[in-house]
Amino acid sequence: MKSWIRYSTLPNCATSPDKSSTWTVACGNDRTRMTSYLHRTFQYPGCVVTGTDTAVGKTLVTAALGLALKRAGVHLGIMKPIETGTAPKAASLPHPSDSERLRVLLTPDESPERVAPYRLPLPLAPLAAARMLGLCLEMSNLDTAYQQLRSRYEYLLVEGIGGVYVPISNRERVCDLIVRFKLPCIVVSRAALGSINHTLLTLAALHQAHVPVLAVVLNQTQPFENPSDQQLQLDSTVQLLQEHCSIPVFGPLPYCPYLHEHWGAGVAALATSPVIAQLIKVL
Repeated sequence: MKSWIRYSTLPNCATSPDKSSTWTVACGNDRTRMTSYLHRTFQYPGCVVTGTDTAVGKTLVTAALGLALKRAGVHLGIMKPIETGTAPKAASLPHPSDSERLRVLLTPDESPERVAPYRLPLPLAPLAAARMLGLCLEMSNLDTAYQQLRSRYEYLLVEGIGGVYVPISNRERVCDLIVRFKLPCIVVSRAALGSINHTLLTLAALHQAHVPVLAVVLNQTQPFENPSDQQLQLDSTVQLLQEHCSIPVFGPLPYCPYLHEHWGAGVAALATSPVIAQLIKVL
């Protein structure tokens, strides 16, 4: 069955947020507008923002969606069950890890240990990073942490770890953790050549695990080096996913170089975008 698709983009992010009036307007906190998206009850007590790969934009989408929900008055919790690459090498940064960025932005009063129960220093897959430390990632510990957060908040956003088939123990993968949490997913995918296969395989894996998928969000993670060819690749990727997905496909979110230097402003702009508004409607 052909999917119903909404294809939206952000305002142009090609200029600095310090000089762009478009960016300044997008960063406005329009609580009334955001609240209008929530004139109904949530289908689930939360959702997992997973991805087709690592570094596809899961943290960015989680942060923007969470900020939009908070602006709408939702009592929001955040969780990153397992995080790797948290070594002190990045300690000079304001928030050296993804979980800390999310916690400081969305739930600053929550403890870091609750938001991210397992924080592993090596930038490896979770199972490999845990083995290097002689640790076992206990699913029961993650269950307990999830239930504690779930009981404290109206809605809980959980950021996943890599892709859904990444192993977290000798027997369990990320998709098994999602099943244990009994939450649906939002799948973040690169808006680039190759992502059709990655996206459809991820959706097939989640379907096999009986995990509901609310939407796919396409994200442009790199600037165009050959704009004419890459724009054609992006457009054709969107079109083919429209034809072959039976769930909403939102985006693509355009590449914004200033997110690296102005992460907070970038997230604030993204939180008011049509893509995030569409995501809220399917929660």
